[in-house]
Amino acid sequence: MTPAVRPMRAIGLKVFYLFQITVMLSLIKVIDGLPLLELMFFRLLLATLFIAGILAARGALVSSLATKRPMAHLARSGLAMLNMGFTFVAVRYLPLPEAITLQYTQPLFVVALSAAFLSAPVGLSRWVAVAVGFVGVLIITWPKLSLLSHGVSALSQEELIGLMAALGAALTVALTLLWVAALVRTERSTTVALWMGIYGSAMVLVGAPFGWVLPSPQQWALLTLVGALGAGAQLTLTESLRAAPASTSAPFEYSSLIFATLIGWFAFGEWPAPNTLVGSALLISAGLAVIWHERRLMLRL
Repeated sequence: MTPAVRPMRAIGLKVFYLFQITVMLSLIKVIDGLPLLELMFFRLLLATLFIAGILAARGALVSSLATKRPMAHLARSGLAMLNMGFTFVAVRYLPLPEAITLQYTQPLFVVALSAAFLSAPVGLSRWVAVAVGFVGVLIITWPKLSLLSHGVSALSQEELIGLMAALGAALTVALTLLWVAALVRTERSTTVALWMGIYGSAMVLVGAPFGWVLPSPQQWALLTLVGALGAGAQLTLTESLRAAPASTSAPFEYSSLIFATLIGWFAFGEWPAPNTLVGSALLISAGLAVIWHERRLMLRL
């Protein structure tokens, strides 16, 4: 039996997921002195322990670990780790605004791959919303896009590597979302989250011999918050993908930029520039257009 499609639930959960991820990344930015692989290890491990602890208290841990698709979970974790590698390379070789903006092509990949490989219904409205959202991202980041000042032909070899890595990161995120969407057809959300943490922690653990350090009490506190947010984000994302195809909520991927702007404003005193306000207005408009369209479709059913 095909599960009912609930687009409004999928959209709401996706936005909440992005909010949790944005707060989590803000906390990671505050944590100094820990290698990146160590940060990722504790993010995965602590998130998994949070989920496992809740399930154990409910007596559901063993049943949540049960799966008939261990290799599918392993492949999903591999995609996530590959995305991490691409992201690190992009940030290393590109200015940060370029690295972030290029990864916002991810919704375009999600919509295109959904239509090409999953036969998911992708209407013109979603394509338009994704395109308008990406224009909003460009408006927000345009003053800082230094690569645009000298053109692609003048890029160095390192910048070209960074460019390809950023696009690779966007593609692997899109593939991960679609892979999870396929997994939740037969697997529980908790099962998907648990095996992601188990496999992912094991993969990142290979970096342990390379300069890992013992976190301070303050770092442990921040890492615990990161783990809790990571656990919530994992479960929220899988439930969003269970409620509706990934292409439904793809235009809302850009809302993380709005959350980042608001956190920068309130937490770090970074007042948004006029171009940020204009771009954010476009992002919000694109999202509201999708909500309006999905509600109209629901009323017709």
